[in-house]
Amino acid sequence: MKLIAFYGPSDSGKTWMIERLVRLWTSRGLRVGVVKHCSKGYQLDRDGKDSSRFWEGGAAAVAVVGPGEWAVRRRVAEADPVRIAQEAFPSGIDVAIVEGFREAPIPRVRVFGASELPSVTDGDPAPIAAVARTPAASTGLPMFALTDAQGLSDFLARHLGLELQAPTAHETTLLRHERASVRSTRRSG
Repeated sequence: MKLIAFYGPSDSGKTWMIERLVRLWTSRGLRVGVVKHCSKGYQLDRDGKDSSRFWEGGAAAVAVVGPGEWAVRRRVAEADPVRIAQEAFPSGIDVAIVEGFREAPIPRVRVFGASELPSVTDGDPAPIAAVARTPAASTGLPMFALTDAQGLSDFLARHLGLELQAPTAHETTLLRHERASVRSTRRSG
């Protein structure tokens, strides 16, 4: 399994770009997993439900199973995204995208926020590429516009050695956010 991380400030477009990469890569025959860093915690289950009560009671792991999906909640001493991806995803996953975990020892893409000037500093942990709303050539890295998911997809596929199949019709399907934008444009135009 190949790993690639995305890091940058909140609201920089990390999730937006990852959504598109997942869609592009799955349409090209890859099985994609995503590890999302939630620094403020998250809620997998609703308080008071049986599985939540098992967790609160101290269970080391709790699996929740529903129609067509399941999830496992496990206690960890240290949030290591490499280990988590290896343990959480089956052997059939071709690439795992890690959102957050700036210091993870894997290839990284730096996503710049709207108010940031795209430049890489000594504090940046060796990114292989950068993404910004307004790309600048001054980073010394391959730079992609936030709207150029296809260009970034092609670059990362080459860099990571991913074998992509011919595109399917699924590749051109609009994401939920894009459908809403198209509908509002049609109404106003």
